[in-house]
Order: sequence, then structure tokens, then C-alpha cells
Amino acid sequence: MRKRRIVTAIVGVAALLVVLFAIVISNSNSGPTYTKDEIGLQIQLDLNEDIGLFIIHSDIDGNLESGGVSNANKSLLKKNELLFWTLSREYYENMPDTVDLKLKFDIVTEYYEPNYENIYPEESVVPVDGEVSLNATFGEVYKIKVTGDKVNGYRATIEQ
Repeated sequence: MRKRRIVTAIVGVAALLVVLFAIVISNSNSGPTYTKDEIGLQIQLDLNEDIGLFIIHSDIDGNLESGGVSNANKSLLKKNELLFWTLSREYYENMPDTVDLKLKFDIVTEYYEPNYENIYPEESVVPVDGEVSLNATFGEVYKIKVTGDKVNGYRATIEQ
């Protein structure tokens, strides 16, 4: 009788651990969540090589800004990595729910310490062909795909 309780307890704990593990895995793969005051960008890299930095230039109803994505540990961004970027309404005055959004990208082929001016050696910066233009709505997420390589060039497209 006592042995049966111990086996039942072990099986119950193992089942609970499996359920908790499944919850943790499913939440870690979902990416960030966006609020009603954010425009979310999910940028899928489909490149032939890893890159140093990914620079994002945005024009949101005439308001220009620039920023980028890099790894804090100074490693290269993987050629098939999914990048997340957010445009938040709080940084703009009187922004309507739907805006004209234009995006241009640059790829820095080698890793350099990121800087606010996005100034990197000219030979390492490759502009991405294809400006992405759309009517974007706050609270929505838009998927962009970037393909190519530093020899033949890079191309950005909006995914439907």
C-alpha cells in the first residue's frame, strides 16, 4: 500500500513537470506581445550569411527615426533569425490609429559596437533594396522578410 502511494506521487510529480515544461516552451517561442499603442514588426532574416547589425530607418507620418538590432553579447545575428521591433505611439504627438509607415533597412555585415548615429565603416554597410511602405495600424503586427547576401544584395518585402 505504501509503495503504491510513493509510485503514484512520483508519477504525479513527473506529469506536473511535463505540463510546466510544455507551458514554458510554448510561452518562450511566442515572441513579444504588443499593446494597442504599438506597431509591431517581426523581421524574418533569410540570408546567406550571419550579419553584425540590422539598422531600421522609419518614417511614420513624416516623423523620422532610426535604430537597430544587435546582440548584447557581440555575436553575429544569425542568418535565419527572427527580429522584433516596436514603434510606440508615446513617442509621437497626436498620432492617429492608422499611419503611413515607410521603412528602409541597412545591414552592417560585420559586428561593430552600436552607436546612436548609426555610423559604421562604409565598406561594411549594405542598404537593403525595397522600401517597405504600408498603412500601419497601432495594435497590429506586420511581418517583413529580408533575403539575400552581401555579394548580390539584400531585399526586403512585406509578408501577407
